[in-house]
Amino acid sequence: MTTSQSSFDIVIVGGGLVGMSLAVALSKSPCSVLLLEQHQSAPVHANVLDLRTTGLTRSSEQMFKAAGVWEKIVTAASPIERLDISEQGNFGAARIDASQHDIAPIGYMVPNHHLIETLSEQVAQLENIKILSPAFLETAQANSSGYGITVNHDGKRISYSTSLLVGSDGANSKVRSIMGISAEHKNYQQSAIITNVRPQKPHQNAAYERFTQHGPLAVLPIRNNHCALIWTQAEVNAERYLQMDDQLFLQNLQKAFGYRLGKFLQVGKRSAYPLTLTKSNELVRANAVLIGNAAQTVHPVAAQGFNLGLRDVHTLVQMLSDTDFNCSRFPSMLNEYEQQRAPDRDHVIRLTDGLTRVFAQQALPVKMLRSIGVRMLGNLPVVQRGVLRRNLGLRYFMNNTK
Repeated sequence: MTTSQSSFDIVIVGGGLVGMSLAVALSKSPCSVLLLEQHQSAPVHANVLDLRTTGLTRSSEQMFKAAGVWEKIVTAASPIERLDISEQGNFGAARIDASQHDIAPIGYMVPNHHLIETLSEQVAQLENIKILSPAFLETAQANSSGYGITVNHDGKRISYSTSLLVGSDGANSKVRSIMGISAEHKNYQQSAIITNVRPQKPHQNAAYERFTQHGPLAVLPIRNNHCALIWTQAEVNAERYLQMDDQLFLQNLQKAFGYRLGKFLQVGKRSAYPLTLTKSNELVRANAVLIGNAAQTVHPVAAQGFNLGLRDVHTLVQMLSDTDFNCSRFPSMLNEYEQQRAPDRDHVIRLTDGLTRVFAQQALPVKMLRSIGVRMLGNLPVVQRGVLRRNLGLRYFMNNTK
């Protein structure tokens, strides 16, 4: 593809994991695609304790299989075969073994750098994809055939035209702002402490979701018998947990988590980010669409956000294919896209926001009801199957592939 090309069928703003996934999913299409990424790649840490990881559901596995990259991704994936749900200071607990429901594994944990490398290498090989980095969108003006856009590429302004503008540029989406689409915002006044730990006992591919008075705490299996940790804390306390020495941090973690994995022996580099809910009030405008975090950013409880974005990708590519990638049909197709994504999107937002609110309440009657609910989940296989199948996203994936 020549660098002088000034018109593209599709422009993707945001070359993160969701944006690159969309580019890869469009590899078999006849469309010319421009991918804009504002940031340079971050350095990769060799120490397993310092590697960031991402959870993938079975619907994400299916999407990556369809895009032809799953075989490369799975080489570094750690399967999640069991789920342990509990609440600190409460008697309710549920242990779900996916093999008993014919859907093992529940999902996978994959190092971020491996996902990025796999998708980047794939995108770089595609003849119909042009990548600009570092580059960001400055302006977008609607016209009769789509949009005329101005891009800042390494300090140089370049003009392009496109039939479809895709905003995959995060919670503070420039595309959403330019389109004049409003969004609802909710600040949970919480931060997620992100790191990896090494436990004394083998994790045996089990994932732990533990609800504490400060927020949910997830301990997730990764390679070499290490675990990824996502620990929600009140926003005002986050810096204190970042500044603790390793021993004190592990002592606090041990108190909150217990000894299901024995003692925690090591912890890696820690980082934190504030937790908010952002929900775009619209997903489409004529020849523009929002996907991933630009469309919705959710609480990390239940690890739904990235997987929801991948289902945005899958649905969009499927519907583009149904139009035979006919640019004149994009506006009507996008209206249908918004309707199709509504049930999945609304479910995940209700689930993540609801879990956060319900487990934040510490009144004794509420705690007792929570315990009963969690115990029912642990004791009723039919309820477990329903929860797993709905929250793995497979039913939406299957509906969209009919």
